Amino acid sequence: MNKIPLIKCSVCGEEMVSSVKADFRIGGTGGTWKLIFGEWAELGEKMIPFYIYVCPNCGKIELFVDEKTKEKLTDSKIKKQKETKI
Repeated sequence: MNKIPLIKCSVCGEEMVSSVKADFRIGGTGGTWKLIFGEWAELGEKMIPFYIYVCPNCGKIELFVDEKTKEKLTDSKIKKQKETKI
């Protein structure tokens, strides 16, 4: 089980509140492609879970990912950077 870290607001210093875990969609297509191909247009889409923190004082919002997601995202970015340098 993941332990929820305590986060201080970078604007006012108040302790932020973990409000919800939300999945964000990346990839896939939309618009005309979605209209023409329907669900087939979403084959390349992925869901990334984010933890949303809200400052109860000033309302600032910050997004964080868990360790597993962070490793996936940074590993894929490093791999793409290496491929473009070759």
